Amino acid sequence: MIQRFRKSPNFYQNVYIFLLVIGIILLVLAYLLYRRTFISPLMPLGVLVAAGSIAFLLVHKHYNRVYGIRGIFYALSNSLLSYGGIVCFLFLLINYSAADSVDQGLILPIQKKHIAVDSTGRITSMEKPSVIIHHQGVDKELVFDFSKYPKVIVADYVVVDYSRGYFGYDILHSFDIVEKFPGTP
Repeated sequence: MIQRFRKSPNFYQNVYIFLLVIGIILLVLAYLLYRRTFISPLMPLGVLVAAGSIAFLLVHKHYNRVYGIRGIFYALSNSLLSYGGIVCFLFLLINYSAADSVDQGLILPIQKKHIAVDSTGRITSMEKPSVIIHHQGVDKELVFDFSKYPKVIVADYVVVDYSRGYFGYDILHSFDIVEKFPGTP
């Protein structure tokens, strides 16, 4: 007589918890990839919501049955964080890892500076200096080391090296501060 192995609700609870933890970890990694990509924040957020919503429609009845709950909040939040996080990370990872190997350089003007310096030139908080640039319709914040504080204060331009990502969103490889536009006295 062949006995079938039946999966207990406890097994599925562990699977859902495992997927949730993996999804949250991959969302953190997706944020790190996002910081290196010239992409509107609406695009990864849209991918996350779309994938999480589709997964919710597929698994919410099973999720509620396994946990013995009613309503949509827990199943929806689990789907958004786990499945949406996984798909969002994969979207950004494919764009990043399948990028063109040709680097392009560009000099961009600084739109805004975030520096914690008072009128006497002393650092008032332990925030790293950052600048905001505009490229391909996207505002991007570039954060510099503390050692670059004096250069960031007087700088007007940033040099960025980038390449085209697989889905068309540029990948930021490196950046540095420039006080004046090259070629001007």
